[in-house]
Amino acid sequence: MRLRAGWVKALLPAALVSALGLWGCLGSPRPASSAGATTQRLVMTWVAPYAVAASKGRLNESFDGIGMKDGLTDLALQFWEPAPDGSGVHRVQRGGDTSDASVFELRDWGRAHGVRVLLCVYNFNATTDAWDWPWARSAFAAHPEQFASSLVSELEHLELDGIDLDLEGTGALDGDKAAYVLFVKDLSARLRARGKRLTLDTFAYVWNAPNQSWWATLFPLVDGINSMGYEEIGAGAGAGTEAWRAFAAQEDASGSDVRKLMLGMPANKDEWRGKPALEHLRWLRDRGRAGMSLWDSQLDAPAWRTHEAWSMVSEIRKGAAR
Repeated sequence: MRLRAGWVKALLPAALVSALGLWGCLGSPRPASSAGATTQRLVMTWVAPYAVAASKGRLNESFDGIGMKDGLTDLALQFWEPAPDGSGVHRVQRGGDTSDASVFELRDWGRAHGVRVLLCVYNFNATTDAWDWPWARSAFAAHPEQFASSLVSELEHLELDGIDLDLEGTGALDGDKAAYVLFVKDLSARLRARGKRLTLDTFAYVWNAPNQSWWATLFPLVDGINSMGYEEIGAGAGAGTEAWRAFAAQEDASGSDVRKLMLGMPANKDEWRGKPALEHLRWLRDRGRAGMSLWDSQLDAPAWRTHEAWSMVSEIRKGAAR
């Protein structure tokens, strides 16, 4: 999941140009399902490693009697990155509290509200201020056994519900598809054997990596795929070479796996593609079949901090689809 607004330029080819107190462990985690077994539409958001306190506040906030706890199915903690040589994972330090104690607090919030909490590993290089695909490749292609084992070990230590794989690259990278799919297949088998989930994040069309052209191979291996279109996709129909931007086109591209698809929406935007955020949500609730993902849990735009927004998100989670 992208760290900040402005990432969408990387999607297009050049030619197109308060921390809270104890939340309490008041319940048990929702049982992890095998791929495709859920009866709900998926609704995911992320806690960024530089905004942990702000996200905790939002997660526990009430918007006139309804909140994020009523709409989410999955909460991914973007607290991990590959080891420098790709042989494992380690905790990210980006200014927020990503300690075990913080993870446990968020995990217990999830348990109390029936929200699965996932370990999210990503490859944004803070030194170069860019997404670092060679770094990701050093993990999933050069050290797949060690990388997968380290992820599973961390998952088990923290008693989380699954893993969200957020390894992103820009450019013509389809040559790495086979190695990426092989790694996902291995990690999926390990997680399914433990009753845990696997989701991953992809670009919304055929550019960069992983991308929409990989979906058909990846869907059988995972429990959910996030289409990272954000303000580049929406309820409005596209035309010609822009047709991929429509939510309906995204759903069609997922075929029979549409219930595993999560359409990315930007939580820092009140409107995009000429429509208010609530209109995009209303389309998905009333006409859509997929779930949704929201970058990120800070909910920077006021439209996302309303009773109406989270009422619709809650209805999407409940599975209503036409």
